Amino acid sequence: MDVPILAQHFLEKYSQESGKEIRQISSYALKVLLDYSFPGNVRELENIVERSVALETSNIILPDSLTLSRFKKEMEKNGETDFDIPPEGIDLEEEVGKLEKQLLLKALQRTSGEMKKAAELLNIPYRSIRYRLEKYGIKNGKDVVNHDS
Repeated sequence: MDVPILAQHFLEKYSQESGKEIRQISSYALKVLLDYSFPGNVRELENIVERSVALETSNIILPDSLTLSRFKKEMEKNGETDFDIPPEGIDLEEEVGKLEKQLLLKALQRTSGEMKKAAELLNIPYRSIRYRLEKYGIKNGKDVVNHDS
């Protein structure tokens, strides 16, 4: 499997679909992808790139957005993380909130707005997803799908 070419293809596809202008994968993030043992599964690579596009807030895929599931273990095994905190610092609560909202929206899109299925996908209780949606002013999971289509 030619990981760099496929990853770039999926990056372009999901960047365009999401309206983000993410044009490349950082060299370290690409190294993590190359070092990862894909069992010949292109769909797994596609899902990882899709999630990374959803998580990324810059115009380049950084290793931070690859830290989902098994990738976190791969990065920890390498003993490295690539966090980019500007000299002026960040508002951690705000950044975590942005990430949480993006993940909620992505889960709702993937499940066609079915909140129970989205909660299962995120491995959180149904009551928790209802609370979090309310926290971010999202009234109905189905509305997310209807507005983003």
